[in-house]
Amino acid sequence: MSMIDKKGKIFGKFNIIDLIAILLIVAVLALIGYKLLVRSPGGLAGEGQAVVYTVEVKGVEPEVYEFIQKQLPSQLMAANELLDASVTDVTATPVEHDTYAMTWNANLGAETLTQVDAGTYDLVFTIEGTVKDNLSSELGTQEIRVGKSHIVKTATFELEGGIITSCERSEAVADGAAQE
Repeated sequence: MSMIDKKGKIFGKFNIIDLIAILLIVAVLALIGYKLLVRSPGGLAGEGQAVVYTVEVKGVEPEVYEFIQKQLPSQLMAANELLDASVTDVTATPVEHDTYAMTWNANLGAETLTQVDAGTYDLVFTIEGTVKDNLSSELGTQEIRVGKSHIVKTATFELEGGIITSCERSEAVADGAAQE
């Protein structure tokens, strides 16, 4: 008995063209499944990338700065959910004289010129976390990119009008721990 008969059917049951079409469909589905499960440059969909970035917030009252210092480290939150990121450090530079700064006004949805009073502090927050999507660099509801406005929000404090001033990324991490 021959494998392909005179009508082009394999074992007398399957048409060879139909079999090739089925194999192509299975191959395409396998490729799509592989792309969804494994990301380039090499990580499972559940992995992310460790990120350390700084956010500068101008004109913070001394009492607020003192309170924040007592809260560190403090886990970030967005949309009433804790994020895989924490404020690990904050440094303060006293404002010596009245000045002005561009800050993000969430109510207006735009940057506004605001006065920064002498006697306040310019704070620089160091934040460490994991972004799940390496392409969009989102942490919660905010994108992590140098120059973007940023709200520093935890369960105990929230400061608007911050600007991301630096951002460093490291190798892919799994479950919040760096792979070596």
